[in-house]
Amino acid sequence: MPNIGEIQRQAIEAASRTNERRYVSGKSTTWGEFSVHLNRLKLRNFRSCGDTTLDLDPLLSVLVGENASGKSAIIDAMRLVAPATGRQQTAWFRADRDLTRGVDIGEPVEIAARYSGLTVSEEAVYMAQLVDTHDDLVYRTTFATDPAVPRRQVQTWSIGDAGADDPEPVARSRISHVYLPPLRDAVRDIDSGTSDLLHDVVRILLSDPDNGIDEDGFVATAQEAVGTIAKHEVATTTRDVIQDYFGQTTPPDREHDLSLSGRDLRLRQIVRMLRIQLFESGTSIGDIASAGLGYANLLYVAMIVLELVRARENDLTILLVEEPEAHLHPQLQVVLLGFLRDQAEKSGVDSDGLHPTGRVQVVVTTHSPNLASEVSIKNVVVVAREKCESTWQTQAISLAGLGLTAPEVRKIDRYLSVTRASLLFARHVVLVEGTAEMLLLPVLAALRLKQAALPSSDEAAARRHLRGLTFVSVEGVDFGPYLKLLLNGSRQRVDRVVVITDGDNGQGDRRRSAYEDAFKTQVTDGRLIVCVGGTTLEAELFGEQANESVLRNAFLKLHSKSAAKWDQVSAAAGSTPDERAAIFACAITKPKKPAPQVATGDEGESTDTVVNTVATPVEMPTLDISKGDFAHLVAEAIEADDNGSFVVPTYLQAALEAIAPLAEQTSEDE
Repeated sequence: MPNIGEIQRQAIEAASRTNERRYVSGKSTTWGEFSVHLNRLKLRNFRSCGDTTLDLDPLLSVLVGENASGKSAIIDAMRLVAPATGRQQTAWFRADRDLTRGVDIGEPVEIAARYSGLTVSEEAVYMAQLVDTHDDLVYRTTFATDPAVPRRQVQTWSIGDAGADDPEPVARSRISHVYLPPLRDAVRDIDSGTSDLLHDVVRILLSDPDNGIDEDGFVATAQEAVGTIAKHEVATTTRDVIQDYFGQTTPPDREHDLSLSGRDLRLRQIVRMLRIQLFESGTSIGDIASAGLGYANLLYVAMIVLELVRARENDLTILLVEEPEAHLHPQLQVVLLGFLRDQAEKSGVDSDGLHPTGRVQVVVTTHSPNLASEVSIKNVVVVAREKCESTWQTQAISLAGLGLTAPEVRKIDRYLSVTRASLLFARHVVLVEGTAEMLLLPVLAALRLKQAALPSSDEAAARRHLRGLTFVSVEGVDFGPYLKLLLNGSRQRVDRVVVITDGDNGQGDRRRSAYEDAFKTQVTDGRLIVCVGGTTLEAELFGEQANESVLRNAFLKLHSKSAAKWDQVSAAAGSTPDERAAIFACAITKPKKPAPQVATGDEGESTDTVVNTVATPVEMPTLDISKGDFAHLVAEAIEADDNGSFVVPTYLQAALEAIAPLAEQTSEDE
C-alpha cells in the first residue's frame, strides 16, 4: 500500500502536467494566478492592531504611514505567522508587550495569513487548503495571554477559516520570510568574522549544476594553497625551532617528530578566509566601510535577494524590508525599489511543479515620498491611526481597493510626484489648483496666525499644526481622483481634506456640488470641505483694496514699464471686493480670439485690450501676471511686512479656518 508521501508525489506530477497545459493554453500570463502569494493578513488583539485587515499585492506592497501608525506591528505579525528562512526565529511573542491595550489579559492574540494563487501542484502539497470551500490556503497562529498557560502551549497553529487542527505542520515551512530591519548595520553583517552571508551565497551557487562550478575542486585548490604555505620557509623554520625546544622535554627513547601542515578544510572554513571589499571603480581597494553605509546596504540587500532567488528552497519567501531608504539618497532609493520589484517579478517563473517554486514577494515599509511615488498606487497600503474610544487602533487601507477607475489610477500615478506623494502620509490635506496657490497658501496661513495674536502657548501649538499640513497641487481642476484616493473606503485615513478652487464663472460651484454629492458622508462628518472663490486667486486678492500696493509692486517687478496699464485697470475697478475682483479677472484673462497685429509693451506684454462685461463696459489692457513668478513676489512681500497688513480673502479665510482652526489645537492635530 503506497504511503502518503508517494500519493502526494503522484498528485504533484499530475498537477505539474495540468499546470503545463494550462499555461501553454494562454488563458493567463500573470504569475499571481499560477503561484502562491500572501494575499491578506488579519490581526486581532496584536499591539495597536485590535482588528486589522491588510490586503497585499502579489509582487510588491509598499506600506506608508505616519510614525507610530502600526507599520512595524504589521511586519512583526508577518514574522510570527511565517517561519524565518533558515529556521532561525526572528520575532518572539510577549503578552505584556503584544496584547492590545485595553483588552483583558487572557484574551487570545490571533494572526491569520491567507495565501492565494496556488497552482494545482501547490494544492497537492498543501492538503490544508482542502478544509475551506474557497481555493485559498489559510494559516493562523494564536497566542495565549493567560499567565497560567505553560510556555510551550502559548502558541498554537490552526488552518482554514474555522481554525481546524493542522494535519501537516511540516508543509508550513515551505512558506517563509526574510526580515531586513531598519537602520541595519550592513557593514557588520557583510564583514563579520564568520562570513555567514558570503558562505550562504557560495553554497547556493555550488549547489546549482547549471553554474558549472565544482565544490570539490574549490576545496582541493584551497587545500593545495594551504599545503604550499606549510612548505614556506617561515613555516618550516617555525617547525624546526619548536621541534628543538620540544625535543629537550622528552627522553631520547621517546622522541617525537613535529609536522606543520595544512588543515583539512571545509567550505565554511575556506569562505571565512575570504573577505568582501567594496570600492568605486577606478579607485583603490578598500574596506566595505570606506564605500559608505548606503552602498554597503545595497550590497547587503543584493546578496540577500540573490540567495532567495537562486536557492529556491521554499514555495514562497516574503522579503520584509523596513525603511529601505536608510542611508540612501533619493536616486538610490528608486533604484533599490526597482531592483526588488524586478527580482520579485522574475522569481519562480520556471518551476516544474515538482520542486519548491522559489517565489519572492516583497513587503516594504517607508516614510519616503520618493519610494511612495515610484510605485503605482495599486501597490500602496496606507497604514493609519483610527480613533477608538479612549485610544486608537491601526487600520490598513489598500489603495487598489478604493474603486478608482483605470484612467483615474493612471492619472494619479503620473501626477504622484515626490511632493504630491506626501499626501499618502498626511492627516490634514489642502488640495489646490496650481503653483500660485501652492506658493501663497502656506504664507497666508502663517499671516492669519500672526494677525490672530494668540497667547504664546496657543501660537506655538498652531504653528506646529501648520507645519503638519500638506498642500497638494493637482495642476488643474480635476480633484475627483484625489478625493477618491483620500476619502474612499470603509476606514478613515485622513482627518480633513479642504479643496480650494476658483469660481470660473460658475464652474467652481458646480464642482463643489458634484464633490459634495459624491462624498455626502465625508461632508457631513466634516472631513471634506470645498471652498470656492468668486473668480480666480489673483483677482480675489486684488478685490481687497488694502492689498493693491503689494500686488502692484509685484507686477512692476515683472513688467517695470507697465505702471500705466496697471493704473488703468485699477481706475476701472469698482469699490466693492466683488467688483474689483471681477474687473481684475477680466484684465488677466487673455482674449480667446487672436487680436489684430498691435504694438507690444515691455518684455513682450501684449497691448491687446479686453472688455469689462461686469460693470460699465470699458476697454482695459491685458495684464500678463505670470502666475508663478507673481505669486512668489507677493509671498515675499507678505513675509517681509512686519505689520501683517495684507488681507486674506473671505473664501481663503474659511478654507484656512477649516484646515487649521485657531480656536483650538489638539495634540492629535499636530
